[in-house]
Parts: sequence; C-alpha cells; structure tokens
Amino acid sequence: MFSTAALARKLDLVNIGAAGTFIARRSVTAAELSREIPFTLDLAIRPAAEVLKLVDAGPPKAPAGTKIFVSVLVAAPKAAPRLPQEFPPGNPWALRIVEKRGPYVLALRRTDLQRGLDLNAIVEKAFGARATTRGWPTFERIAKALRSLEAPATRARR
Repeated sequence: MFSTAALARKLDLVNIGAAGTFIARRSVTAAELSREIPFTLDLAIRPAAEVLKLVDAGPPKAPAGTKIFVSVLVAAPKAAPRLPQEFPPGNPWALRIVEKRGPYVLALRRTDLQRGLDLNAIVEKAFGARATTRGWPTFERIAKALRSLEAPATRARR
C-alpha cells in the first residue's frame, strides 16, 4: 500500500488535496520522488515562482456553469493546436481548451454537459505530451501554501 502522507513526511512535502499534489519545502528531484513511489508515474515538477505567476495572472474568463481546470504538460508539447478547441466540436460543447501559458493548459468544463469526456486525455492528445490535471481552486491552494512557506523566510531577511 502506498501512502501519500508517508511520502510527504519522509521528503518534507506539503500535501495539497488527495490527488498527489505536493509542495516541496526543499529541492526535491524527480529521481528522488521516483525512488519513493512503488509504481511508474509521470511527474510534473514546476518552480514555485512559475506557479505563483500563473495564479497571479488569474483564471481565464469562464461563462456561468463552467469549471476551470489546469493541465500541466509533463514534457515539451509535440503539437501546438489552434485554440480554443471545443469537445465535442460544435455546439453545445462540454469541454473547451482555451489557453496555453508555458507548460500550463487551461480548459473549461461545462457542469451541465459532462458527457464522460476525459479532459486529461484530450489535452494529452491535442498537445502530444503527457499531462496531469487539477482544478483551478487547487492551484489557488498551492499558491496560498507557497506564500505561507515564503512568509517566514521573507520576515527573517528584513
């Protein structure tokens, strides 16, 4: 059995939610993480400043009845699709990829038209790269946690 809480304790990580989203209090490499996880998976390790920049830029405009998601590309994309892209194509769409900001792909999902579409799989196919996806609120929680970790160090330097 694998425990994300045990991994967080061992590597001094802050666990954000239940989907394996962590903030490292110190530098942690992909190799170090891989040694501790007993199965193969893609890792998306991004610098704190980059994540803060994404969140500070704000979410894309979203019509009522939609949720915002962020997919993090694990490798450089092999394709640069024209955006926005809607799935299924035409009206009414259930999923719309609206923007790419560096390694981050932002998408909208209509809550009334779920239609069983796998957002992560659609992003991976569109960009030709593996990805991991979280909701915008998760990124806001990550930014808040990053700022709380920064705060003591910033105060100590003053």
